[in-house]
Amino acid sequence: MDKGSPPPYNTQGGYDNVGSYPQGSYPPSNQGQMYPPTQPMGGYSPGVYAQQQNSTVVVTQPSPGGIIIQSRPPDYMVASILACLCCFWPTGLCAIYFAMQSSTLASEGDMVGATQMSNNARNLMILSVVIGVCWITVVIIMEVVVVNSTYTGY
Repeated sequence: MDKGSPPPYNTQGGYDNVGSYPQGSYPPSNQGQMYPPTQPMGGYSPGVYAQQQNSTVVVTQPSPGGIIIQSRPPDYMVASILACLCCFWPTGLCAIYFAMQSSTLASEGDMVGATQMSNNARNLMILSVVIGVCWITVVIIMEVVVVNSTYTGY
């Protein structure tokens, strides 16, 4: 038989001993043992399962240098919402957008992109607070100046 030809076809189909029973009695006898084999109280009986002790289990684990654990970057969502509501809303809305993008990218596993979006959200949140504080300070100063200039005592 050459290497390229398939094995010969069995004309009977199926197994070689179709229709014949295995040799010996059915069901096979357990040589005087009860089925299932009984164990003494408390555990292992070395004589009953001695043939099964020769199996080898190989467990492979990744090397310690191959695992990279990177923490999830903060998304600054709560701080962005508070900055939007209490300070300067245009940059606060942008901070909320970048905070949502950071959360989405982190859940997808893109930690580099999530860190960039987190930094953008943080910077816009800080900018919103600074602009808001400056604006509130200007408004308070203007009110004091206007009230003092228009106030005439009796």
